[in-house]
Amino acid sequence: MTAPAPATSTMREVRLGRPVDGPPRPLRRRRLRSIALVAAIALLASACTSTPQYPTVDPADRGPIPDSRISVQLFNFFSYVGFGESEEEQARQAQVLTALSDAGYTHVEPIDYTHFQGLTAQEYRALLDARGLQASSLHTSVTMSTTDEQWQATLDTAQTIGAPYVGAGSTPEDLTTREGWEAYADRIDQLGAMARERGMRYLVHLHDTEFAAVEGGESALDILVSRTDPANVTFELDLYWAVKAGEDPVALVRRYGDRIALLHVKDMAADGSITTAGDGVIDFAAVFAAAGDNVDFYVIERDPPLDDSSFDPFPPSIAGLRFLQTIQF
Repeated sequence: MTAPAPATSTMREVRLGRPVDGPPRPLRRRRLRSIALVAAIALLASACTSTPQYPTVDPADRGPIPDSRISVQLFNFFSYVGFGESEEEQARQAQVLTALSDAGYTHVEPIDYTHFQGLTAQEYRALLDARGLQASSLHTSVTMSTTDEQWQATLDTAQTIGAPYVGAGSTPEDLTTREGWEAYADRIDQLGAMARERGMRYLVHLHDTEFAAVEGGESALDILVSRTDPANVTFELDLYWAVKAGEDPVALVRRYGDRIALLHVKDMAADGSITTAGDGVIDFAAVFAAAGDNVDFYVIERDPPLDDSSFDPFPPSIAGLRFLQTIQF
């Protein structure tokens, strides 16, 4: 069963860039745009409230990744759910979580930019608990202006929803010098120490910019790794963006070892675009084998395509789960 299209006039890529202390900030590549919800309430009320049904995996076909280490990035559903706090958007948020649970997901990776469609952290945790879901991590946004008080509030949220990892869904895109990256590394190490005091670790989600050389051939990622304590800061390697940057992901997981605790399992089509995990050119089996036991969570992500309000996020998200459940390495 195909989920109904989201109630938006157009779709813009929403990408992990809102400071915790203010409204969305513009990004050069992953620009957070305000989305106008223009569909009539009657149309919203007629949206399907049942959840898609998908076949389960035969135990004989299971691969080595247990369900308890598979998660899904809820950015997949951002445009489908909407960006406000209406009852309709809250209902779609609940529908998404129900569908993911029914399909077999045990974990999700939320983003707090929409404040859970207006729910408190306690209310959102109740949504997860009612569906047998747990948060593998929480994506937020961090800038150099983020204060300790603001970060403690974010930690309150992460702790309430039960996320063991919390941190930046995207590094600041205005960092171009060694000094800038070193200052950012020092700051997130401090934030990571605060998170560790509360039983969590700071998470840095990587795109392609962190692989660019800063000075003397050293990359921004090298600076972040060398200037942060592994007990405070870990990294989430997005395999699509690593390949997009011209990197060999097998070499990356071998080089950085247990500094990479999470993988974004996002595939690349032959033309370089994003596609459903398992349908593209990335050799995930080789990456997973090289990473070994260092990976805590394999997180399915299928970014919604730009300006396509008809995109149905359910099939690629469920297909990604089946891919991880059956992959052999």
